[in-house]
Amino acid sequence: MLRIVNAKVTNAQKLESTIIAAFKQWADKDINEDHWRYQFLEREWPYAGTTQRKNKKKYPEPVGNPRNIEDWGDLYQSGVDSYEFSDFSLVGGGAKAYWHWNATNRSGQEYAWYVHEGQGTNRSKRPFTDDISIASSFWQKAPGQALKMQMETALARLNAN
Repeated sequence: MLRIVNAKVTNAQKLESTIIAAFKQWADKDINEDHWRYQFLEREWPYAGTTQRKNKKKYPEPVGNPRNIEDWGDLYQSGVDSYEFSDFSLVGGGAKAYWHWNATNRSGQEYAWYVHEGQGTNRSKRPFTDDISIASSFWQKAPGQALKMQMETALARLNAN
């Protein structure tokens, strides 16, 4: 049986800044660059039927099943461009990464929800945020594994110094 009888955390600010820096690296690179590119441009989603994409220059042929979820790229770009990272370590602690998928359709309505939930003309769900937003499975998915790796690497470097 392992028993810890005495433990001490020193330089808690350095520990917090190390963890926040690892979280920022994860949000910047692993999510805002790699994960969203995969979800929109590389991943192929089940799709009911065949459609002619509106961006005929990029996709001149009808697209069927499976398909990626990039048409004009507006939805993808709206999320990447809206990305904000906030570090609250100087005012109580913590950090937040935030995306807002605010691309609009021709009628001026935001359509991320329609794509995500398979509503309206988007007949098949393409839940591109679920790997991050569903807490119960986060650590088993690629984004959770990437965050774990960022944290472990950062803490190992901190421990080595």
